[in-house]
Amino acid sequence: MKTMQKIESPDLSEKVYCELRNMILEGELVPGEKLKQELLAQKLGISRTPLVTAFSKLEKEMLVELLPRRGARIRALTSKELLDLYDIRIMLEPIGAGGVAKNATSEDIQVLRGLLDSYKKLVNSNDDKSIRKADYEFHLAIARMSRNEPVYRIISAFNIVFISNQRGLLKPAQNSYIEHAAIVDAIAEHDEMKASNLMRDHLTDSKHRLLYKLEEKM
Repeated sequence: MKTMQKIESPDLSEKVYCELRNMILEGELVPGEKLKQELLAQKLGISRTPLVTAFSKLEKEMLVELLPRRGARIRALTSKELLDLYDIRIMLEPIGAGGVAKNATSEDIQVLRGLLDSYKKLVNSNDDKSIRKADYEFHLAIARMSRNEPVYRIISAFNIVFISNQRGLLKPAQNSYIEHAAIVDAIAEHDEMKASNLMRDHLTDSKHRLLYKLEEKM
């Protein structure tokens, strides 16, 4: 685990929460890993109290599992939980995409095209970790631009859950890039229905690939 800079007040527990969340996103903390409070407190330059508060908040986002009298660990999801979360994404993210298509500013579209360009540069890199993170940032940007706070909060947490529990890619990066580009084009055209449907198709295909992958392991 790399050395962290000391976190200062105010809002200490919130900063600890954000730091731990980012460590999960970056793969520094992996599913099933026991969270050693003493080590984390030392690395972050804090007491254990804000850690406990951060653990509780992360538990609500399905990122941490609290173990009675045994501390906490990064949550490892079951196959059913992963599929159930995909169902939620399939319901919510099209709402976000439609909302962005309706209200997107020229600045919003410029940001999305920038994220699309960043993703394209990674397509042939074989850097699965960076591709997964770029995918997360793309979907998160759309959720944030929807101006729908509940959708944004849920997608922000759930997509980190997927990244932390995912090994490899569900579909070729080139496929995802093409689908992302079509979504951005629909948003730029302010076509709410098309953007929503394309996002739904994009995620439904990913769920089917996940299901196939899980069945192969059985």
